[in-house]
Amino acid sequence: MTATHDTQASPQGSRGRLRRKLLAPAIAGATALSLVGGVAAATWWQTSDVTLDVDGATSALTVRDDTVAELLESEGIVVGEHDVVLPSPDSRIVDGLQISIRYARPLEVSVDGAKRTVWTTARTVDEALTFLSLNEPDSKLSTSRSATIGREGLTLDVRTAQDVELTAGGQTKQHRVAGTVADLLASAGITPDGDDILTPAATTQLDDGLRVTFVDVEVTTTQREVAVAFEKKTVKSDKLDKGTSKVTTKGVEGLAKETVTTVVHDGKQVSQEVTAKTVLKKPVAQVTTVGTRVVAEPETSSSSSSSSSSSSSTRRSGTKYDWMAAAGIAESDWQYVDYIVSKESGWNPSARNPSSGACGLVQALPCSKLGPNWSDPVVALKWQKSYVQSRYGGYRGAYQFWLRNHWY
Repeated sequence: MTATHDTQASPQGSRGRLRRKLLAPAIAGATALSLVGGVAAATWWQTSDVTLDVDGATSALTVRDDTVAELLESEGIVVGEHDVVLPSPDSRIVDGLQISIRYARPLEVSVDGAKRTVWTTARTVDEALTFLSLNEPDSKLSTSRSATIGREGLTLDVRTAQDVELTAGGQTKQHRVAGTVADLLASAGITPDGDDILTPAATTQLDDGLRVTFVDVEVTTTQREVAVAFEKKTVKSDKLDKGTSKVTTKGVEGLAKETVTTVVHDGKQVSQEVTAKTVLKKPVAQVTTVGTRVVAEPETSSSSSSSSSSSSSTRRSGTKYDWMAAAGIAESDWQYVDYIVSKESGWNPSARNPSSGACGLVQALPCSKLGPNWSDPVVALKWQKSYVQSRYGGYRGAYQFWLRNHWY
């Protein structure tokens, strides 16, 4: 861009800024120029040294132009209505003049969502923001502050800092941050993951007074082995007496592996559930066999046993039912007692067996088991009740034994 004029060059060799041609014919024998012609020639050859700064690109020029506008035209520089030229185009050029040209750039700027287009001669984003009084250090920009702005312009999004409220970990604090909810979390040192609960969404733009809630959610999965309860079944069998039962297959617990998912919000457990279960060993069902066999009802006999004999004693008054009741025998067992006693003594409290020595209503052996009041039917029945309970588990068992063996 630096241009100088060669003073020894012909007019045809000079630059385009020299718009007048010098006619200097050589006239042999001419001794002098006219006064007017001499003054004009001297003016045309006068030059000025200037400095031209075009958007930071500086050139030193030696020019013969009279005004800044003529210089711009000579240099092929076209300025628009928003460009800045200093000094003004109509200013006269003098030696040592510094001329500055700043091209204006269209800047489409959005401030917190409000859009406008401005023209600026700033060559960087930082410089433009300063001119626009938007260069707050806590603002968030869509591009770097050091980014250059070309002649084609730039689109810039500016988010100014907002006063917002953040609740995290059960604590609420005030923050001044620019940008989105994600920027707020980042400034608070919070890095959310996919399990966390965030309200509103991370992409939400921050506005004054916005309340943001963050819940730190931890989801853990563990495994454990647990027992599997066995099923209980019953089957019927005519090989057992009705009213009796027996465990024929013992139940065995199984084993399973459970996957347990635990959810914790801000350090506090909110739920725990089994999300998967695998059986490692199947349980064995317990089977109880219930008897259906009906036992023939005992026949009551009023006769004495053939082996029994009579002896005199003091007899208790009342019937055999009164005696059984007095001995505390359950009425449901009376039929068995009646059968056994009928066979043993014929309900004779003083019966004695001369061959074995058994005595009393229940034919205790030896007789001394009944004590001195062996002939008291209630005493005898109380002893019998204790005896059959310890040996046969009750009167029903004693009765069944008697049927098979004819003694008890």
